[in-house]
Amino acid sequence: MNWTVPAGFGLVVLGAAALLGQLWLAFWDPETFVKIMITLGVLLALVIAWNLVQRESRDSARLRDKSKLQ
Repeated sequence: MNWTVPAGFGLVVLGAAALLGQLWLAFWDPETFVKIMITLGVLLALVIAWNLVQRESRDSARLRDKSKLQ
């Protein structure tokens, strides 16, 4: 399995846990919480972008290989 799928899922779970923790227990002040959530969002976007780049590269290589088309 590609490493980006578990990493992306882990970032989503981490974001949900941070959100619930802030909602119920107020771990951080609001400014710090926003910074944490923005950081998690940017990391998730990078993981998704990397997954897209890897998949497109793999698919392009498969299309260039004439023996695999037949």
